[in-house]
Amino acid sequence: MIPKDFLKAVATERSVSKTELEVLFRALDGQSTEAIASGLKVKPEAVRKRLGEVYKKFHIPGAGPGKLAKLQKILVDLYQQNASESIVPAGARTKVLTANRVDWDSAPDVSSFYGRAPELATLEQWIVSDRCRLVALLGMGGIGKTSLAVRIAQQIQDKFEYVIWRSLRHAPPLKDLLLDLLLAQNKAVPKLEDIDELISEAIERFGTYRCLLVLDNLETILQSKELVGQYRPGYEDYGELLRRFAEAPHNSCLLLTSQEKPKKIAQLEGDVLPVRSLFLTGLKEPDAKQILQAKGLSGEVKWKILMQLYRGNPLALKIVATTIRELFNGNVAQFLKHKMLVFGDIQDLLDEPLSRLSDLEQEIIYWLAIERQPISLERLRADMMLPEVVRELLEALGSLGRRSLLETSTEADESLFTLQPTVMEYVTNQFIERVAAEICELIEHQQIAQTQLFKSHAIAEHMLVPLWHRLRTIIRNETKIKESLAELLPKLQDQSSLEIRYATVNAQNLLAIVPDIQVVSPLVSQPVSPIAQ
Repeated sequence: MIPKDFLKAVATERSVSKTELEVLFRALDGQSTEAIASGLKVKPEAVRKRLGEVYKKFHIPGAGPGKLAKLQKILVDLYQQNASESIVPAGARTKVLTANRVDWDSAPDVSSFYGRAPELATLEQWIVSDRCRLVALLGMGGIGKTSLAVRIAQQIQDKFEYVIWRSLRHAPPLKDLLLDLLLAQNKAVPKLEDIDELISEAIERFGTYRCLLVLDNLETILQSKELVGQYRPGYEDYGELLRRFAEAPHNSCLLLTSQEKPKKIAQLEGDVLPVRSLFLTGLKEPDAKQILQAKGLSGEVKWKILMQLYRGNPLALKIVATTIRELFNGNVAQFLKHKMLVFGDIQDLLDEPLSRLSDLEQEIIYWLAIERQPISLERLRADMMLPEVVRELLEALGSLGRRSLLETSTEADESLFTLQPTVMEYVTNQFIERVAAEICELIEHQQIAQTQLFKSHAIAEHMLVPLWHRLRTIIRNETKIKESLAELLPKLQDQSSLEIRYATVNAQNLLAIVPDIQVVSPLVSQPVSPIAQ
């Protein structure tokens, strides 16, 4: 019989509420759902819901009565381990796993997990067999980094004396995080103010015990509007923690998840070194197919197209599958007819990483959206009117790659660059929206100096019609739009080509796409190719 005080302590460690604990005590005593409901004067549905929450907090997947038996076994094992520690002489207890040394904190439930067998095998090899000190799981939002981190931690937790999960989503200062981690080991927290001393204390603790520490969402402490991997002001000491964790001799492992790779990891990692990173791509087709099957979609002949368009991103597939089920009666073919990939939660998924780009990265992805097809470095340089391939351009392309936004290929021994389909559509829509706003401002004030994208980027042919429709939606007067652009053209002739760049050809092409409205201007002609040759 497990003492109630022990059960209460274990449940408290896993954030089991008082009402959930009441149900748990009675269920472990063998009472039926109906008997528990009667005793607590609640409905049976409330009893099942509370027990369900308990199972989630103990990370017990599946369904049916077997879940209670699994929970009983976990509790018995923990109690026996705790009892064994109490008879171990002081000083010889460092290798004994006790009941309160698994702290999942806010780790999500991963009972619905698809594929990733090779990635799980690789991570187990690195963490358990190769005893890596620092491992980074990298990839774009929704690709499954957090779920994979939970699953591997569950899979190998019996190899560690402590398993501690912490999310960095709210960007805690390093001092607060370290104090929290020391508390999680149920040890006295030293009164240290100096951050270097706190790091040293944490490293020493993680050297005494074999611990698996998981830090989720590391990108939240990295700087936006800069090239990838730089820390936000005030968070630079996280880089020191990673360095010390990677270089100091100890038996623990720090597992990170991030959309961006910190510079320190790039400097320290290697195939035979104790620091490694795993870049996650989309699910393989059979695994991605399970998501669509679970959502009950039809039109299976088109599923492969859907999976390719979203590049096997698990979260994106779940979002779009829900939309297809709700709005298109589950028919994938009907959804694909509308040729729209980015909407609602899909857009939200891309908002954050794309809002973090530096100015040069933003300019590059606009040009990749303009070109639409894979292009070479030379073509990109020509589009941007750069006199030569500069170091900053190469660095920005590398940064975009580390953000998981670029797709690369090779043709005739030349590297080509483009964007994923969803990123391409998102960036195209964003570009059209910004250019439309600039043109509206231009029509209102006739000041070319106030525009940016209208001058610096070509409006490609595939963007002209949607841009015109957007202008009509905003201004609602086609004649006014065309007359204003026609009046602008002579003014552009008086300015240097370096200053206005693509403005003249953009104005000409916009004027030429609606021939039914006649505006007298000697500069108006048929659309011409605006892309630099």
